[in-house]
Amino acid sequence: MQPQTRRALENWRTAWTDQQDAAMAAFATAFPGLARMDRPTGCCHPRLKVERPGEATGFVCFDDHGRATVDFAGIPQTTLGRTLEVIFGCDWFDEGPEGIAAAPPGTYNWDDEATYAEFEIKVAADSTASICMSYVTVEDAVVLLDELQTHLVGRTGDPEQS
Repeated sequence: MQPQTRRALENWRTAWTDQQDAAMAAFATAFPGLARMDRPTGCCHPRLKVERPGEATGFVCFDDHGRATVDFAGIPQTTLGRTLEVIFGCDWFDEGPEGIAAAPPGTYNWDDEATYAEFEIKVAADSTASICMSYVTVEDAVVLLDELQTHLVGRTGDPEQS
């Protein structure tokens, strides 16, 4: 490889690593408690995990295409519902026109044909819910994480988590 080509590639790799680190910092700032996972992560690297029983457990990762995945479970259904309502509105899913907060147990899916993002919400009989947002932009992941954090803090009234 030509020296200038090697340097250009090394510069690109440095910039890409910086971009990954910046995405991880944005995720962790938006949703405190997210911590970097060591390899192997089970999917893409870098990956952050969280375990906040009664609020959310799961992970956020950043793939080789610059897209994020947020995969959380154990979220209070009404909290996730309020979060999604603020971001997307109430009638986001045809199957749940009154929003996820009022949706019966089941699985709700939506694919964004413009961005190729995929969304899956599962509402459980115990009034908890899970969300898996795949192939979303870093911005979209951060908005969800921040809004979810805001609603969880509002639910618990814990100023330490803000």
